[in-house]
Amino acid sequence: MEDKFSFYLQQNNNLFKGSVLTICYKVDSKEMQEYGLTGENILILLKDEKLNDFATDIKYFDEIKNFFDKKDIFLRIQSECLLGMYGDSHCDCEQQRKEAIDIIAKQGGLFIQLPQEGQGWGLHYKLQELELQVSGRTKNGEFIGIKNRDEAQKILVGKECFDDCRGYGIIIKILTYLGLEHKKYILISESQKKLKALSDKNLEVIKYSMYKDNQVNEDNISEYLIKILNETHDFDEKVIDEIICLIEKRMYNGRTISTLTSIIERINNDKEYNLNSNVKNKLLIAYDKIICGVEKKYIIDDKIIKIQNNFSCKVNSSVFKTIYNIYNKNIFDRIVIEKLYYFESRKDNNSIRIRTSEVLNTIGRECIFLKGQTYVEQKTFNKKEAQVFQNEISLSKLRAFFENSNYNFIKSVEMVTIVSERQVPGINIYIKKIPNIENRIMDIYGKKEDIQNFLKKMNENSKRTVLNDVVSNNKYEDENFTNYNLRFTDIDIAIKEELKIFDLLNKEGI
Repeated sequence: MEDKFSFYLQQNNNLFKGSVLTICYKVDSKEMQEYGLTGENILILLKDEKLNDFATDIKYFDEIKNFFDKKDIFLRIQSECLLGMYGDSHCDCEQQRKEAIDIIAKQGGLFIQLPQEGQGWGLHYKLQELELQVSGRTKNGEFIGIKNRDEAQKILVGKECFDDCRGYGIIIKILTYLGLEHKKYILISESQKKLKALSDKNLEVIKYSMYKDNQVNEDNISEYLIKILNETHDFDEKVIDEIICLIEKRMYNGRTISTLTSIIERINNDKEYNLNSNVKNKLLIAYDKIICGVEKKYIIDDKIIKIQNNFSCKVNSSVFKTIYNIYNKNIFDRIVIEKLYYFESRKDNNSIRIRTSEVLNTIGRECIFLKGQTYVEQKTFNKKEAQVFQNEISLSKLRAFFENSNYNFIKSVEMVTIVSERQVPGINIYIKKIPNIENRIMDIYGKKEDIQNFLKKMNENSKRTVLNDVVSNNKYEDENFTNYNLRFTDIDIAIKEELKIFDLLNKEGI
């Protein structure tokens, strides 16, 4: 048994602020398989004040048994995460590792790093999983849509339910070998699985819940949500509130949307979902706030008032056939080349967007504009009050904005848009081809219920058309294109491609 251990006393460790006993436990092939280990070496870092009193000759096994006299041992079990250590922002492991080390450096305890990369599936698997989660691509480079962690595993290894291969019984073995199995432990973790695994092996352990800062952010929020979905972690109220705040600000990515949607489905349909009722309510309220975009008051020509939502998402090339299949006809009345100009008011910080639209083609009498006609529209966004003032203007007024010292010109964007207005009751649909943005952007304006009903039909007809499903991601909304200065390098090619689609939509039997 002693041959499985190696020891090295670090006398001045920078992270642990002093002496640290470094222990390596070498596992055998049976242990690797049983506990979901992806490497044969387990690193244990032991911090105790008695390390400073060692004599020249040391028998480590005899000494360790006497450590941590009359005090609880802080314990961190860290699954290996090489990507986190090397700066991957889509993971919160490194932040947890640093905080646990800070606690153990002050309080004393054990930091155990297990080689369990990718929940025990290995680094090779993990990179493929994260490529699906972050970029939506397979290992062959094919884009199939952004997936959450569970969806990615189903694609990679065919598991219907998420399978975490990691086991923690090896910890009990190690503590027993070291003579520390009868001590009391404070587990630095929010993982219910780790806590239960140790408690079930009769280790006296409680959970540490005084985390300083979980640093939930746009990149790693989905890591927290997947743990909420699978009930593997019990986060405190502060962490939940940070998650809710990011959701309501729409600071999320595609896999966040997918995971949040799965949580909402479980809340609504799974009676055995034991999520805290307060957390359930907070997530439901946040979800309701963001679905189909922010509800805004549109004031048109100073008199007509509309209350509607704006849903924006990415769609792939099948969107036109999918919509055609839903309505059994072409619902798009025109195709336009658009140029958007963004200004900011120096007086009140309102943002102004002016859109020029040149009609390239129409479906005749059903369109309210003439082929070849250019129309110009101004929208003023009052973000504080979620109001939009909209009216038609002339090209001369657009030129006047550039000369007016009360306004700052921000950016311009070009796009080719296929438009459906007044063709579907309750909603207007705009399919936009924008330079440097993958796929197309679909904008839908209308009441929340009408938008939801339309999206439901889209998903029933084709699961792969809408690429960020159900919940609007506001980075695709028009007023947020001020982040880009987008101009087609070859506008003629873009127009030709979209005109061909518009012509095909007008043909029978598509």
